[in-house]
This record gives sequence, C-alpha cells and structure tokens, in this order.
Amino acid sequence: MYLDISRYILRKGLTKLLVLYLLLRDGDLHGYEIMKKIKKETKGAISPSPGNIYPALRELASRGFVSVRVDDMGRKIYSLTERGREIIMEKKGFIEEMLRNNPSEVIEVLEEIHALIVSVMSAWRNMDEASKKAFVEGLRRLRRSLGVGIGVGG
Repeated sequence: MYLDISRYILRKGLTKLLVLYLLLRDGDLHGYEIMKKIKKETKGAISPSPGNIYPALRELASRGFVSVRVDDMGRKIYSLTERGREIIMEKKGFIEEMLRNNPSEVIEVLEEIHALIVSVMSAWRNMDEASKKAFVEGLRRLRRSLGVGIGVGG
C-alpha cells in the first residue's frame, strides 16, 4: 500500500513540475496541450488524464504559480507567473536531465527512493539512538559508494 501511495504522490508532484516547465519553455498553453506535451516529453512514462491534470492546474493557480484566462474559443489558457518561474527555475535542470534520459527509468528510481524514505520514516520511530546513528552512517557509506560508481564525489 505504501508503494502505491508513494508512486501516486511522486507522479502528482512530477506532473506539476512538468506543467511549470512546459509553461516556461513553451509559453501559454491550454490543458489539453499540456496533457499531450507531458505524455510526449516523458515518452509515455507520465500520461496525465483530465482527472489529474485539471486538479493539478487548479492547485497551481490557487498557489499563485500559474494564472488563467479564457480565450476566444472558451478554453482556459494557463500562463506561468513570476512565482511559478522562481519555483521551476530551481528544478529546471532536474527536469531537463530527466527528459534527456529515459524518463521511465528516472521515474522508477525516484519512486523507489520515495518508497524507501517512507519505509525509513516508518521504522525510524522504533529505533534506539545507537541504531539511528548506525543507520545514518550506513546511508552515508552507501551515498559515497554510489558517488564513486557514477563519478560523483561525496
């Protein structure tokens, strides 16, 4: 169950970041265009339906990250606000790297990391201080070993 919730939360967050990224890159778009572009850019790894893109757009608008206007055909057109620009500029490199690589693989890794975080936080409250310290040190060793394996220091 945690994995399903974890995947849902991660994909929902990635969808919102992709909306902001597309508005930054492509300018004003309507909801259907955004759905199609997300599916295309992620090579189908994220294929939002109207049932998840429109609530995401409403949330982004309510938080002041996008603005909405209605065009001559009655479609809602979404634009990036300055606040939205600030948010996506912090994440732009990550999104572009994900899209350059295989988005399905990147998303799979992110889902597993997110699920691991959920599992760790659940187990954390039952650990004594010595176990917590040992666990954190084990994570540091893992991070350093992964960094060496992929050419990143740490």
